[in-house]
Amino acid sequence: MTHTDHRTSRADLAAIIAALAVSIGALVIDPDVVAGRQLPGIAIAAVAAVLLVVAGRFGRATVVAIGVLDVVTLAWTSSPIALRALLIVALYRLVRRSDDRSVLWFGSLVAIVVAGFGAQFGGEAFWFEWAADAAVLLLPVAAADARRSNLQRRADAVERQVSERLQAERLRIAYDLHDIVAHSLSAITVQSGIAAHVFERDPAAARSALVEINNAGRRSLDELRSLLGLLRSDESVPLRPAPTATTTISDVVDAAAGLSRRVEVVEDGHYPANVAESTVVTVHRIVHECLVNVARHAGDVPTIVRLRHADNGVHVTVSNDAPATARVAAPGTGIGLVAIRERAELLGGTVHAGPTDDGGFTVRAFVPYQLPGRGA
Repeated sequence: MTHTDHRTSRADLAAIIAALAVSIGALVIDPDVVAGRQLPGIAIAAVAAVLLVVAGRFGRATVVAIGVLDVVTLAWTSSPIALRALLIVALYRLVRRSDDRSVLWFGSLVAIVVAGFGAQFGGEAFWFEWAADAAVLLLPVAAADARRSNLQRRADAVERQVSERLQAERLRIAYDLHDIVAHSLSAITVQSGIAAHVFERDPAAARSALVEINNAGRRSLDELRSLLGLLRSDESVPLRPAPTATTTISDVVDAAAGLSRRVEVVEDGHYPANVAESTVVTVHRIVHECLVNVARHAGDVPTIVRLRHADNGVHVTVSNDAPATARVAAPGTGIGLVAIRERAELLGGTVHAGPTDDGGFTVRAFVPYQLPGRGA
């Protein structure tokens, strides 16, 4: 797959201007330049610089054009440098901007050919001049390839990290599923024992126990339908407890914020009595991840956690102020936001996040009470 960035960045523009300045300086100062031909040489150098800026999308054609202009300028002015600096920038940009490995061979071929033509006008022996010029022009090709390879390795490392974090999040969902289903099965076991024990003596109590068994079974089926789609089995991973409906939001805040007094919790309403535990766990995970991100990227700043319970779900908002002083943020990949978005969308919810006008950051999420697929 080939990808080429056609835009000229500020760094590219600065490099082009510097290369143009070197060429103009050589044409003006160098005593070997033929008298009276400096201005035409400067004009050709300016044309080459403009080509680099406006014709970047035609990478190979631009390199060839500047190579030809370099040879023409060298032959016309007898400058030992001519447009070599601009050609070096063109070769570097060509290789750095493309993922196509063939540009390495193309750039190397242009460098060798241009060096061969240029060696004919040099004062040294032809082969020595050719080898020296070719080595100079091949350096930007090698440097650009090394930089591109390094960026690719870093991108691959980030991609692996994203994959590992998302897999870890799915495993955490599996742990939650274990606890949720285990709780339901325990309730079913207890209630079935009660029903069997009082079946003949107290039919009403037995019927009540059977109704509770039916409700618990339906809740378990809903949990399975909503969670199994993203899970990957891994029997070697030990099970651990996860937050349930009995965990309060204050406990989650204390665990994530380290008992910080700068986190304010505002909860409007409450969960329905029959809310699925996966809804509560998802809300807790979102709040926990948001507070961890605040600590990592903004430091100890005032933060507000708001839970607003509506008829069909709970609206979660976590907003923090901007850092009081200039702060170098810890590097991040956005994996945490991806994880909580995936968790919310699993239940049919949504997550939106972004910076605020005053320099802070806000995450807004909606987690429905009812799981998708109920009654299916």
